[in-house]
Amino acid sequence: MLRRQKITADLCVIGGGMAGICAAIAAARQGASVVLMHERPVLGGNASSEIRMWIRGAEGKNNMETGIIEEIFLENCYRNPTKNYYIWDTVLYDFVIREKNITLLLNCTCMDAVCADGDFGDGRTRKIKSVTGYQMTTQTFYDVQSTNYADCSGDSILAPLTGAEYRLGRESADEFTEDTPVKTPDNCVMGMSCLIQGRETAHPITYIPPKWSTPLTNEHFKYHMPDLGSPYENFWYLELGGDRDTIHDTEHIAKDLISLATGTWNYIKNSGAFQAQNWDLDFLGFLPGKRESRRMVGEYIITQQDIAANKIFEDTVAYGGWPYDVHCPDGFYNKGEVNTVAATPSPYCIPYRSMYSKNIANLFFAGRNISVTHMALSSTRVMATCALIGLAVLTAAAFD
Repeated sequence: MLRRQKITADLCVIGGGMAGICAAIAAARQGASVVLMHERPVLGGNASSEIRMWIRGAEGKNNMETGIIEEIFLENCYRNPTKNYYIWDTVLYDFVIREKNITLLLNCTCMDAVCADGDFGDGRTRKIKSVTGYQMTTQTFYDVQSTNYADCSGDSILAPLTGAEYRLGRESADEFTEDTPVKTPDNCVMGMSCLIQGRETAHPITYIPPKWSTPLTNEHFKYHMPDLGSPYENFWYLELGGDRDTIHDTEHIAKDLISLATGTWNYIKNSGAFQAQNWDLDFLGFLPGKRESRRMVGEYIITQQDIAANKIFEDTVAYGGWPYDVHCPDGFYNKGEVNTVAATPSPYCIPYRSMYSKNIANLFFAGRNISVTHMALSSTRVMATCALIGLAVLTAAAFD
């Protein structure tokens, strides 16, 4: 028989990426009891050793995210000077478990929610009473009853489980008067990537690709030629799936991405276009790093116009500054650049009203799923910005 355990807390955070980590720590330091539920064995989300996307934030001179994310960066510099991803995992884990007010549930997938309907003020018609997670390693269901809930899952799992309003896809140019070529709204989003890393050795290494590897030629790398000698090469452009369902089709997209990744390494090793005889494949991510899926609807939806005008909000609690970095839905197979980039004011303001639900009374969100348009998301989605949002919104939630 499977076990069932009940936990009560002031706050339940779903998702242990950089936003969820900073959110949980921020609330715990204010004295709130926190449950952090994360479906993976390691923390960090896209920044973890499982995916290995770099943490980026506001661009520009002297722009640096502070608070908990800076604490993490500084400790990692001290403990992990060689930038070893497995040591990085332990740094994140240590930051969470050292907080006595946090109960950490790893390998635990949020799978259900119980809500109450009614008039909860300010137009809110529903309130979350509890959420349920299943921890596969212990075969235990955890029912978490909390005062407030924060969806930092990226995919906004609490949207379908609670009926929270959300958006998905690209808005038309005229809906918010944004600078986008999209004339008719659609369900296309930015895709996902399975990253690879190479390591140079002192002797030749043979690479025999799987038979199912994607065959690639110079033409496929017309816009992004691999550069093994560059410290900035992480193969982010091996991107697919934005023209499919980045939630329900994830496993199918991942299969195609893994084939693309092994095909890329085969091209590097065996095409003769590179001096790669001594290079070995050091990492291939089987878990895709996602850029976009559901975006929650809050009291306010941030638009590209807000960012471009550097709008000052009276409830500003965080800042962004990454460029508009819009990735084409078909990604690697786009007939042109994989993405388009345009500058934003850096820093620009992010309001608190974009971080809590329009219709669920006790639901907050932090990360790439805040209340933004597709165009605004292209800037706000990067992890250092998401970490600031997590710090801000859950500091507020702790006082709710």
